[in-house]
Amino acid sequence: MMNGEGLIQVRTLNEGIELTWSLEGEVAIVRNGRDVYRGTEHHYVDLETKVGEQVAYHLTFESGEEAKVYTAAVNPEDEVYWNRHMTAAVVTEAGTYLHWDPISDVETYTIYRQGRRVAEVSGAGYIDETPLTEPTFYEVRALRPMKRTGKPGSHLIDFVGKAMTLVKEQTLATRRDSELYVMYFMVNPSAPEIKEVDDIHLRVQPFIKQPILKNPNLFSPHTYFEGDGRSYNVYSEDYRTRTEVLVEQLNDEPLVSIKKDANVTRGYTKNHKVTGEDVASVDKVYLKDVTIEPGEVAYRLQHSVGNPLVVAPDIKYTIVAHLKNRATFKLSGEHTQAPHHEIYMRIGDAPWITIHRADSLGVSFMAKPFPYCHWTYLTCMQ
Repeated sequence: MMNGEGLIQVRTLNEGIELTWSLEGEVAIVRNGRDVYRGTEHHYVDLETKVGEQVAYHLTFESGEEAKVYTAAVNPEDEVYWNRHMTAAVVTEAGTYLHWDPISDVETYTIYRQGRRVAEVSGAGYIDETPLTEPTFYEVRALRPMKRTGKPGSHLIDFVGKAMTLVKEQTLATRRDSELYVMYFMVNPSAPEIKEVDDIHLRVQPFIKQPILKNPNLFSPHTYFEGDGRSYNVYSEDYRTRTEVLVEQLNDEPLVSIKKDANVTRGYTKNHKVTGEDVASVDKVYLKDVTIEPGEVAYRLQHSVGNPLVVAPDIKYTIVAHLKNRATFKLSGEHTQAPHHEIYMRIGDAPWITIHRADSLGVSFMAKPFPYCHWTYLTCMQ
């Protein structure tokens, strides 16, 4: 069913998705559980899908071979990278084919399967020839070099950031000057245990891993800032901000609400005496582009929160969600690569699942332009 190029190809159109294949004979296509095509053509165009909506196609060929295709439509004008560019997965009995739009200036992509590094590829696709018998999590990562601007002061700030992180490992030094691109594929060869979903809960928590953080501004009265002193933990009460978006009543008339909170920021002298404390404003944390339909909700979460004690770049992120009354979805987002970021989702009464985690680059993120992380999460199941 698949070869080096993939016998089934997925291409996004301005108003939909096109599937093409090379097998001869009649083919039947089921889209999200509904029969949509039967014929002998070698392509199918779907003009019904919405931008960001996870779509599942089940193709059955006259030869008896079957394939499941998972993807989402994109918008070339969207602000979020992975809402402009396509990701897709083709799943068959012979294996799994992951495919994505090439990222400019990226030469290699690193593939992880169940958290273990398994390959490095130069093209915009990867074939796992291992037949899947259980849910399998894939992650694709790539670094794209950044082009620095010549704005006054940016070189000095960049120099300070680099000088303070020289002791860190080389991989971090490489990341410091690169944007990070991450694709997550949760592939389930069988139908999920949860058939219908009524509530979906999103939780986002930027946090500072260190208990104490050195201020890169040598002239500030706040020599140190208090951090959160922890690692990744969905339940932790230590964070810079916590934002939660709750979607309820998906099987009736959906409701969408947002809850946002910020913890105290404290500054210290070199002798660890408190120089000030305050709570950052969360006025720039909000939902936009909210659409509500029976059994379906989409929204865009915006976050821009600064340090209340000093003039410093804001912690910024954007998350775009397209959710339905079943456990299939697509999420895409982007954020500054400082501090640490963690994103979780809870579907119904099920345990929290990790959507995205990203380590901080440290104070070097103060250099402009900020190196962003662009990520997307696609469920690949019916």
